[in-house]
Amino acid sequence: MQDFENGSAAALNTDPQGLHISLALFALAFALFLFAQISSLGQSSRGIRWQSENLDRQITGLTESEKNFSQLLKQRESLVEQSQSIQSRYTEMFNDLLKLAETDADANAVVEKYKIQRRPDQTPSNSTSSGTP
Repeated sequence: MQDFENGSAAALNTDPQGLHISLALFALAFALFLFAQISSLGQSSRGIRWQSENLDRQITGLTESEKNFSQLLKQRESLVEQSQSIQSRYTEMFNDLLKLAETDADANAVVEKYKIQRRPDQTPSNSTSSGTP
């Protein structure tokens, strides 16, 4: 039994070279782990940088688009006013034609030929006061 206990004691007093090898393997594994973490962090940093640059480009594009939209809106306002003016003049002209058709045969022939008529909800008085019929 004494020999076994002495053998155990010898096993506990392992070779210092074996201890150094296991410590070196542990240090190597830890270094690989740290390298993987650092490279992952660098890749994440590049991804975030790319997203930030892409976001800046998108913001710039949206602000330019908004400026262009407001300029186009201002340009179109005059066209809308012009078309509303023309529409109100045509409405007045057709109302006058319909009123004239009540007494004039030529005007009545034009109304019947082109089937010009008022909508049921439109009267001559409210079509001239509002821009849209």
